[in-house]
Formats: sequence, C-alpha cells, structure tokens
Amino acid sequence: MISQPVVIIVHGSQDNNAVATIIWDCAFAEPDRVPFVVPDRVLWQMMVETLNVKFRSEVQTNHELDAYNKHFLAQKIFDMPGYSDDFSHMMVTWCQFNKEVLMGRSFTFWQWFDGAMDLTKKHLRPYWSDGLIFGFIGKQHVHLILKESPSGTFLLRFSDSEIGGITIAYVAYENGMPVIQNIQPFNKKDLEIRCLGDRIRDIDEILYLYPNLPKHDAFKKYYSGRQQPTSSGYIPVTLQTKVGSEPSVLNVDGNTFPASLSPDNLPDLNSLPIVPSDISDMDNDSMDQFHEALGALQIPDNEEPSNPPVFPLHNTQDGTMEYDFFYPDLLEKSPAC
Repeated sequence: MISQPVVIIVHGSQDNNAVATIIWDCAFAEPDRVPFVVPDRVLWQMMVETLNVKFRSEVQTNHELDAYNKHFLAQKIFDMPGYSDDFSHMMVTWCQFNKEVLMGRSFTFWQWFDGAMDLTKKHLRPYWSDGLIFGFIGKQHVHLILKESPSGTFLLRFSDSEIGGITIAYVAYENGMPVIQNIQPFNKKDLEIRCLGDRIRDIDEILYLYPNLPKHDAFKKYYSGRQQPTSSGYIPVTLQTKVGSEPSVLNVDGNTFPASLSPDNLPDLNSLPIVPSDISDMDNDSMDQFHEALGALQIPDNEEPSNPPVFPLHNTQDGTMEYDFFYPDLLEKSPAC
C-alpha cells in the first residue's frame, strides 16, 4: 500500500519547500498512480481551490479566500498584474508554484503565500475570521477602490514585497487629489511587541475601515486595556505606533543644527572663526566676529539662555582647532549644535 508522501529534510529552513512538495503530491497525483509520478502542471482552478482549503485548515477559520483574493493570487503567480479576465483554465506549473522566484523578488510564490498564512495563523486569526482583513489584493486594485473614498479610509492587505507582512493602505487628500499611502508592513516580530488592534488605534491618519466602518467600532474589542502598576513599584510604559517621522536636527555640510532652524536662518558656517584652545586668547575682532555668528543661531521658542555657552574644543587631523557650542540649560529643549 502506498503511504502518504514523506519528505526528509536536514534543517528547519527546508520545511517550507518540503510542505510545498507534499501539497502538490496530495492534491494533484492521479488515483492508483505509479509511485512518485505527479503532473508537472495543473489547472489554476484546481490550484487556487487547494490554496483555499490549505489556508482555512492551517489558520483554522471558516472565512474563505474570496474572488478578489483568488484573482490577485493568479495575477501574482502568472506575473500578469493587469490581466482582468478569468484565469480558471490556465495551467500553472510546479516551477511557477515553488521553484521560480517571483518577478523582482527573492522568493517563490509558495514561500510568499505560506508567509502570509503563517502570520495570519499566529497573529491575525480573529481579525481574518471577522472579515476585517482584505488580505490578498494588489496595489492597483487598492487604488481603484480607495480613490473615491473619504480621507482616512483604509484596508488591511498582505504585503506583496515581503514574506509574512501585513500593511495598512489608506487614502489621504493633497490639494484635493486622493493619494494612496501604504504603511510599512508589520511582521510577526512587530505584532509580538504590539498587537494589530493597538497599532490601528495608535494611527491617527486612519479613520474608516473600507468601505465606511469607523475603526473603533471595528477594532475596539481588540484594543488592550490600560497597563496596571506592577508590584515592583515601577511606572508602566506603553509603546505607540506613529506614521512618518519628523527630523529633530538638520545636518548641513556635516554640521548639526536644531530642526527649528529653517535653511533661511542657519548661520553662515564660513563666518565662524577658528577658536584657539583657550577662548580667552581671542582678540577683540575675533571675539566680535564670533559673537556675531553665534547670534545668527535663533533660540527656539524665543527663550534666552541663562548660562553662557560651553565650547568643547578638539584637534583635527590637519592641526587646526574645531569647536562645538551649546547652552547647557537648553540642552533638553533643543538639540545641541
């Protein structure tokens, strides 16, 4: 009697490819076939139904892949992102499934699909089962369905450029025109640190789950409660997710200035004199020139320092002296120069 297929591996990194081999053999081998004889190509309709069954079984959910998901998976495996017709009767090969890397990527179709399935199984099952994750959808389709939506409308999709990542795509309006933004994908490590529900709550730019469900109504049951003080006596801290970043400093020709200074009010770097190792050795003209250049640095929030500036000096490789300066009492309010 022929056994179920078995693949022997020597390292855990080979598990993904071994599972692909077993799936292909179990799903597509002919009944009463000669041992080890399997087809090298099958109908996409058979393949996508196999993927659907595997996804539901692995994630342990009743929420199936929908028609949009299946169509995008076909576009992905056949590398036909603009094709809108039916893929059902096209043939997909073993090489396309798990041998050839996807166009512009370093991984195969199965490795990418398995990564999304594993992420859902470990961190996203309740969200997926509740229909809150769109899942497998391309950026072009995202643009089409979000461009007519109100600002802040978003959906959750699996990253098509990373293995095991989920990203938030949302629409924002700039000068009256819709702009679709994709937030950097969250992977398993990210979601172990802070769950998806809390990350969605953190992000102020997203407001409505597509098509028009307020995000707090959709995700509030997944929000974590306020952290309670521990017996150790320490005050608890909380991480938060923010979209984008604002630089705290400006870097000009290797020199660092507070970000509150615009390029128009930065000091003229060439006007700063070389300071001797003992600032008291400066002559009157050099000291006046130095103070004039120092005055070009505007103190943020119109605050005046109560202490004189500090001048750490150091030698350079060519033997000249360089200096940095900052006001000690403003150091915590503005980055030092």
